[in-house]
Amino acid sequence: MSRDLRGQTGTLTSSWTRRLVACAGDADLDMGAILDEVGIHAATLSDPQGRVGFDQHAETVARVAQRLGDPGVGVDVGAGAGAADFGIVGLLAESCETLRDALDVVRRFNALANEASHMDYWVEPGRLFIQDAHLRDGRPAPPALAEATFAFYTSMIRQTCGIAQPLAEVRFAHARHGGWTPARADHFDARLRFGQALNVLVLPSSVLDARLTSARPDLSMHLSALARRMEGDLAAADDVPTALSARVRQDLARGQVRSLAGAARGLGTSARTLQRELAAAGLTYRDVVDAARRELAPVLLSDRGLKVEAVAEHLGYSDARAFRRACVRWFGVTPGHRRDLAFG
Repeated sequence: MSRDLRGQTGTLTSSWTRRLVACAGDADLDMGAILDEVGIHAATLSDPQGRVGFDQHAETVARVAQRLGDPGVGVDVGAGAGAADFGIVGLLAESCETLRDALDVVRRFNALANEASHMDYWVEPGRLFIQDAHLRDGRPAPPALAEATFAFYTSMIRQTCGIAQPLAEVRFAHARHGGWTPARADHFDARLRFGQALNVLVLPSSVLDARLTSARPDLSMHLSALARRMEGDLAAADDVPTALSARVRQDLARGQVRSLAGAARGLGTSARTLQRELAAAGLTYRDVVDAARRELAPVLLSDRGLKVEAVAEHLGYSDARAFRRACVRWFGVTPGHRRDLAFG
C-alpha cells in the first residue's frame, strides 16, 4: 500500500530522490524494493515536476544507508547534485547576480524545493552564516539529509562564485559517524564541527557580494515571475505556532530573545493575532520560549568551555539563579548536575 505523498511534513522535489537512486545504483543496490516499501512510484521520479513526500524521502535515505552499511551516503548525494536538482529555486538562484541575491531567493522560495525545511542566513562581523537542514518546527533534519544539503551548498557556492575554498567552517547538529571518509571531508575543505546547536555553514562575509559566474539577469527576471506563480500554487501549511517555535529556536541559538511584539513582527503579524493563534493551540509565548530553552540548554551545557553563567546569559535569563530554577523544573537537577550527567 502506498502512503500519502505529502507525508507528515510536506514534499520536496523528486530530483533529490533520483540522485539517491543514482548513488545507490553506483553501489549495485537494487532500489525497486525500497521504493515499493516506502510508496514512491517510478512515474513520480521520472516526472521533472514530480514531488515526493519528505518523510518518504527521509525513510528511503535511511534504508539505503542501512543496507549499504554507509551512514555517509548523504554527502555523495549532495556533492553530485546541480542547480536543477533544487528545482526552480536552484535555477533562479544560479541566475542571480551575487551570492547575496541567490541566498535571498532561496530564503524566500525554499518551500518550492523543500516544504519541510527552513533556510535562513545572517551576517556577523566578518562572517556569513547560512542555516539550513532544519525542519519547520526547528528540529534538525536527519544526519544524512543535513549532510546532503550542505554538500550541495558547498558545490554550488564553489562553482557559481568561482572560489576554490569558500567555507571556513561546517557545523552539524548531529554527532560524527563512521561514514566520514577522507574524500567526503575533503569535499568541504573546511573545519567540521559536530554536536552543534544548528546546522550552519560559516563563510567570510566578503563572499556575499561575489558576482556569480552563472549570472543571467534576463533569465532571473523570468524565473522569478514563474517562482511567484508556483509559490501561490503550493499548498504549504500555515502553522503559526510551528513557525514561531522555529524562529525562537533560531534566535536562542544566536543568543537572542525577542519580545512577543518582536516575534510577531518577525512573523509578519501583530502581537494580538499571535497571542490568539497561540491560545487556540493551548499555548502562550512563554511556553514556546521555555520549550526552546529546554531543548537548547543541554547542548550548551555539553560545552565545558562555557560557564553556567554564560549559558544562562545565552538563553536570555537575567541571572544564573533563574536558569538554575528552570533546570530543576525541566530536568530535576541543577545545571552543574545536568552537565555531569551528559559526560557520564
